[in-house]
Amino acid sequence: MASVHRSQRLTRIQKSLPALRLDDIQAFGEMDHGLTAKEENRWVFEVAWEVANKVGGIYTVLRSKAGVTTEELGDQYYMLGPYNETTVRTEVEVGEPEDELIRKAMEKMSLQGIKVVYGRWLIDGSPNVILFDIGTGAKFLENWKNELWDLAHIGIPWHDKESNDATIFGNLCAWFLSDVSIMLIRSKKSDQQNHTI
Repeated sequence: MASVHRSQRLTRIQKSLPALRLDDIQAFGEMDHGLTAKEENRWVFEVAWEVANKVGGIYTVLRSKAGVTTEELGDQYYMLGPYNETTVRTEVEVGEPEDELIRKAMEKMSLQGIKVVYGRWLIDGSPNVILFDIGTGAKFLENWKNELWDLAHIGIPWHDKESNDATIFGNLCAWFLSDVSIMLIRSKKSDQQNHTI
């Protein structure tokens, strides 16, 4: 029996979609640097400990896909990560967000004493990054741990730094995303009211 090189065999997907040419970018939509995403009011927030923070292999994955994702989603794409002063100095161009909604959500957290940094990650695509200083969120840790216990009966040891940091980071991201969602809903209602007048 003759051996067939793997690249010469058709995959099940290719067999089920014979008319689809996978190398035709039009089959997957145009990469328009976020114009379509903006028109559709579509936002993507990617949360990872390794955003502008080299820890392990996920950092490499994030860096490798950021260019394509930014080409597709443009400024509607944000990566959320922890603030690490050492890596921010070399990997992030710190600035002010252009989007008013993002700026307001950051300001709202800042008023509660949370340090939130916006910038562009200095990698292919220069994606938007929003970084949270988990040290400034530590004052809420006890409340968040109690909430986690009350809702899910999951306990976190007090002296487990990694678990504590992950709890703070996760809650800071949830807080930010909640504020953004609420503001998006309000702005949508406001737009609808303005159009009905």
